Amino acid sequence: MKTKSFFYVLMMVFFVMACQQDLLPDEEPAVGTQTKSAIIVPQGLTEGTVITTQVHSPSLEGNLVGDPALRNVAVYLPKSYFSCPEKRFPVIYFLHGMPAWGNMLMEKAPFDNFFTYANLAAPVDFSQDGFVQWANRLMSEAGMRESIIVMPDARTLFGPSMYLNSDILGNYEDFIVNDLTAFIDENLRTIPHFNWRAITGHCAGAYGAFNMGMRHARVFRYVGALSPAHFMEAHFEQIAIYSAYEEMIWQEQGAPAGPLPYSPMEPFKFMTNTAYALGQFWLPNPDNPPYLCDIPYTYVEGQPQIDPDLMAKIDSQNLMALSREYERGLRQLKSIYFDCGKNDELGMYLPNEMLHQQLTDLHIKHQFESYDGTHLSSLYNRLGKVWTALSNDFPTEE
Repeated sequence: MKTKSFFYVLMMVFFVMACQQDLLPDEEPAVGTQTKSAIIVPQGLTEGTVITTQVHSPSLEGNLVGDPALRNVAVYLPKSYFSCPEKRFPVIYFLHGMPAWGNMLMEKAPFDNFFTYANLAAPVDFSQDGFVQWANRLMSEAGMRESIIVMPDARTLFGPSMYLNSDILGNYEDFIVNDLTAFIDENLRTIPHFNWRAITGHCAGAYGAFNMGMRHARVFRYVGALSPAHFMEAHFEQIAIYSAYEEMIWQEQGAPAGPLPYSPMEPFKFMTNTAYALGQFWLPNPDNPPYLCDIPYTYVEGQPQIDPDLMAKIDSQNLMALSREYERGLRQLKSIYFDCGKNDELGMYLPNEMLHQQLTDLHIKHQFESYDGTHLSSLYNRLGKVWTALSNDFPTEE
């Protein structure tokens, strides 16, 4: 894996710094219940806009690390939401990865930080006039069907969510599948049916989108995954090597050992935090304080040693294993799209190529695209492409 320069640079800088009503289906499968909480929608607008709201998630209550159950959610509403008050709209959900927070697509500064820290070949293609105008153009000029876009904040104590249910962190899968979809359908003019509901994401969010699509085809029927995250044994070997060096440097600066609470705008222990964030989802262990999880490696005379039993538990939760387990759900999906850069700094290209080959061998219809670039290259161009394609896959009528 070509990860050394990426991880080194990242780590060192951190240390230093139309009004026709859509027809509704007769029946809708249950997707959970949620206490209603009104969303304040501005009146009289003539262009699409983003509103912010909060949703209380019973699925996240009582988690052992104290992460909030009240979550911020950003929602894009297209212009016809205001000009055509009887019209209902399909919904596209977007799950963030890293940088990890709900406003990932709307604020440029954290992407600029990653461009600098990671020594990327090119900056993220953030629109100069911002997310709202970019989304408006997608729908007015680029052929995207008008849709509501929902962007929840699912960050955890140490970084991005993997959007799984965890004994430690709370049930993030249930948060999205049950609590959030019910909240949006209750409070906005959606078409509350899986035939008009897509789930998309980037990196860890792409893993979450893929996983939830195959597990919950009666909630989401369309999946768009940009640079889906895979963590294989070779990834954890690299994480272990650089985490040890990272810990030494941070402790020289007076920081305590172990992971630090994550903030998208501040330096954090990239490798150490990644190990523990993944451990709290994939290897939860309430009997192992203070972080309540296992880590799939130890050090013997300073060298990392992978624990084969713990690694096997992680491997059972990667997208290749899940796609075999939930093959039936994958076959129910109307659209499956994923991509990855050939020069992905996080080593995600090979496993995504393997996933593509596995789906091909299983004769599961999907679209995989590789491109010349890195993990964040042309992110908005790629996202606009997949949102446009998925929106046009939605039925025009029942």
